[in-house]
Amino acid sequence: MKFKHKLYLLVFITILLMTTVIDDSNVLAEQSDSTVLLDLSDNQQSEEFYTDLDGEWNFFEKELLSPDEVKEQLSNEPGSVVSLPSSFDTQKGEINSFGTYSTTIKIPKSYVGETLAIHVPYQYSAYSLYIDEIEVARNGVVGGDSASHTSEMAPKTGYFIAQSDEVLLTMQVSSFDHIRGGFENTIYFGEASIVAQKFNSNMIVTLFINGSIFIIGLFMFLFALYRRKEHLFFIFGMFAMLISARALFAVPFYYTLILDMSWLWGTRLEYILTEATSMFYVILLWKWHEEEFSKKIMYGLVTVHLGLIITTLFTQPVFFQALFFNIFYLAVPTFFYMIYVISKSIRNNNRNAKINLIGMGLIFLAFFNDFAIGQNWYQSITLMLPAVGVYVLIHVILMSKDFADSVRKTEQQNKQLLALNSSNEELTIQLQKEMKQKDDFLANTSHELRNPLHGIINIAQSILHNRPNHLDEKTQKDLEIQLTIGHHMSRTLEDLLDVTRLKEHRIHLQRERLDIQGISAGVVDMLQVLIENKNIQMEVRIPSDFPILAADKNRVIQILFNLLHNAVKFTDEGTITINADVQEKKAHIHITDTGIGMNEKTLRTIFDPYEQGDSSITAIGGGLGLGLSICKQLVEMHGGAIKVNSVLGEGSVFTFTLPLAEESFEGQVAATTSTPVMDMGELSIKETPIAMNHAMIEAFTKNTPVSYRPRILAVDDDPVNLQVLTNILSEDQYEVEIVTSGKEALKQLEEKEWDLIISDVMMPIMSGYDLTRSIRERFSISELPILLLTARSNPEDVYTGFLAGANDYVTKPVDAVELNVRVHALTDLQASIKERLGMEAAWLQAQIRPHFLLNTLNAIVSLSEIDTPRMARLLEKLAHYLQSSFYLKNLDKVVPLQTELDLLESYLYIEKERFGDRLQVKWELDEVQDVRIPPLSIQTLVENAINHGVLKQIEGGLITIRIRKQDGYTEISIIDDGVGMDEEKVEQLFTLHPDRKKGIGLNNTEQRLKRLYGKGLQVRSTPGVGTRIIFSVPNRFEMKDSID
Repeated sequence: MKFKHKLYLLVFITILLMTTVIDDSNVLAEQSDSTVLLDLSDNQQSEEFYTDLDGEWNFFEKELLSPDEVKEQLSNEPGSVVSLPSSFDTQKGEINSFGTYSTTIKIPKSYVGETLAIHVPYQYSAYSLYIDEIEVARNGVVGGDSASHTSEMAPKTGYFIAQSDEVLLTMQVSSFDHIRGGFENTIYFGEASIVAQKFNSNMIVTLFINGSIFIIGLFMFLFALYRRKEHLFFIFGMFAMLISARALFAVPFYYTLILDMSWLWGTRLEYILTEATSMFYVILLWKWHEEEFSKKIMYGLVTVHLGLIITTLFTQPVFFQALFFNIFYLAVPTFFYMIYVISKSIRNNNRNAKINLIGMGLIFLAFFNDFAIGQNWYQSITLMLPAVGVYVLIHVILMSKDFADSVRKTEQQNKQLLALNSSNEELTIQLQKEMKQKDDFLANTSHELRNPLHGIINIAQSILHNRPNHLDEKTQKDLEIQLTIGHHMSRTLEDLLDVTRLKEHRIHLQRERLDIQGISAGVVDMLQVLIENKNIQMEVRIPSDFPILAADKNRVIQILFNLLHNAVKFTDEGTITINADVQEKKAHIHITDTGIGMNEKTLRTIFDPYEQGDSSITAIGGGLGLGLSICKQLVEMHGGAIKVNSVLGEGSVFTFTLPLAEESFEGQVAATTSTPVMDMGELSIKETPIAMNHAMIEAFTKNTPVSYRPRILAVDDDPVNLQVLTNILSEDQYEVEIVTSGKEALKQLEEKEWDLIISDVMMPIMSGYDLTRSIRERFSISELPILLLTARSNPEDVYTGFLAGANDYVTKPVDAVELNVRVHALTDLQASIKERLGMEAAWLQAQIRPHFLLNTLNAIVSLSEIDTPRMARLLEKLAHYLQSSFYLKNLDKVVPLQTELDLLESYLYIEKERFGDRLQVKWELDEVQDVRIPPLSIQTLVENAINHGVLKQIEGGLITIRIRKQDGYTEISIIDDGVGMDEEKVEQLFTLHPDRKKGIGLNNTEQRLKRLYGKGLQVRSTPGVGTRIIFSVPNRFEMKDSID
């Protein structure tokens, strides 16, 4: 009750103040017919001569009189006497009118001959102001009708020298644009310096207060942009910036600052800022008191303000001003509703409610004060600026304190969490250990199960491939079914591993341009064998012109396969359809079946791992419940989403989204045959359609010369696996021998020469890793390649194999095509190396550093797993490089410049593949013809710049090959931005030492250039900047006879 009494008292005082303000307003004097004289002569004793001219004036309605005409009228008919400031509608009940105001001012005699000033704040009316017969100020153009009238809204100050102690002040006024025409603001008169001082001090105070409020608001606004969750800071920042801009309209500073704004848009801006400020204040109070402030009322008030803003923008001033003044009275009930809201908030112990109540009252009274001044209810100083300044400052302090408390609370919570984490550290470690053990168990289980599958699948596949003519149709069909079952088991094991790999974020998408219609048709073909004994029809209803997608083909196949396989399992008869459409720039693919459907409980958990829903339903299809969970994660990796709609007993619709390919998206449309190869790399479903196996293996091996059969040593402790390898690798293409232990393999290396070693990783006594290390003690990676077979494709296993010295690896169960491709690539490379090494250019051969070739081969091996086209391209460049290096023409004195550039291009391509972004190459080549240079000269210099220049820096660098055609000769420059050399090291470059290896190096190139052209290399180098090596060769028609 105590609080209610205080609240009622506050409301009563507010109403009393408002009533007092209105009742005590300046009541206009009754009109009379007499000459008005304003006597200021008693100001002579004042320290400063400065006063307002509020009071009675003579008014001549509907007449625009000159000062002389005013004098004549005053002597005959003085006209009406009105009180200024006031408006036309107050005087005569008219909105649009014009007339002339006049008054005579008696000034102290001491100011006769002194410079005086008269200051007129902004007026909505146009006026011309005269002192005696001289015009000292003008606002717009005064006219007797709207056509000749032009409004302006700017403060004016007129200066004059008083010629006597009586001054006649005449004002011609017209108003046809504003609802309250006339002269509504106080005019100030006095000594010029005092008037200027008052005007300037007002501007300074206004600028300071408004600038401070605006900066505070801007800070809050920017802070809210940085912390998106801080909505209150954004709203308060907008409120502060708007109210500071609006407050400028109450003082002359705004118009002094913006002189070019038209009267119409100045008026509109004033009203728009008023409405926007009020709107954000409503939102601010609602945000502070969400529990007590009705959201509907808040939306209603915001809608009213937005409506007024739009109306102000698109209507004329007379209309929106009248509408504004009428709706303004809505502020009174709004004010009392806000008091009610804040009072409830106080009862709810809102710590800021009392401050808001005081602040709201302060703002409202200040706003009402300024509004009353504008309506000429009374005259006083404007209170909006100081009220807003105090209000903003108080709330900034409160909000800052609240934010600091929030930060402090968050820090305390973080400390508590850290303490909790510390206390639970052992438990966390134990849980992580158990999770790791579970993952290892899944991997080991997969390993143990996949080894038997390796035998089952590949023996059946090798029989179909090697003995097709010895099998009747039924036997072939049975073998194909056996392969299908084996692949199904393989997919189940892959699902077990996929969960772990997805959890560890080990899947990386290889996006390409994808035709979903062709891919869908291929997946449907793969599943036809599963519906042979069911009355099911599978249809692809995606149009052939459906937009291209940007997605990982193998992952999309996996998604479609799992969803269609799920539909087949739970559909006994009916149709399964795939259709697609485009919504919101994404492809929506729908898998619809007429199966048994799902209940609500199953729908809620259908995408959870190991979730099989109702056992009475899922028992029909079996499985581990991982396929749909994997689908969901793969779709989300593409930036899409998946959902399901289902009715029990009627069927289900699975819908997932994938991104469309933009026109700028690079890549080619994936091949979309009806039986696509499912080669998914690390997470692939190792399933290649049988007919395609035959075609690919035959196409890949038919061009291999029969006379050359690489010798392959296969090592595995399981005889079944060895038999599988022997069956996959055709006798016509390879000579395969088998051993069952690492010890036997090392013995065979002593007795025979081999082109390739294929070894299992998991063997007793000596593992495949140990065997690889033992072989690398005798043979380099290029002398004898090693291919490891592993049932695990974890990064740790792969890294271990490569660190041991393996060239490549294949995951079991082995795909026949994949194994043949990798074996073929390694044996062909081995044969190519042997062939080139057998050439007679031994002195050139010695210059190819083993580690260059070793690293290049490692790059080829690595690319064979992740990017076969790049592997082929790199292999091609390496072959060209080796061929060119051992080219017999290299023994000639000179070769065509283009031959050397072709060799250099292959070499740089290989180095770019090895070092990636660490090596940048820039070509600056003039078009030259018939230029011949010493062989391997440019390549040698470039190799030196790479190895001893840019690659000595961690970040690498740039190599520039520049060929410029000059008068009579061609200049060749090799420029790098590497580590550079000092002068002493440059001088030592061409100094021969007994222990320096001979070959194609800088010395060799220097000597050949001097011998042919009489001058050698020019070397310019700066430590930390780089090196430039230049040499010149004469154009062919100017070459000396000695060069042939």
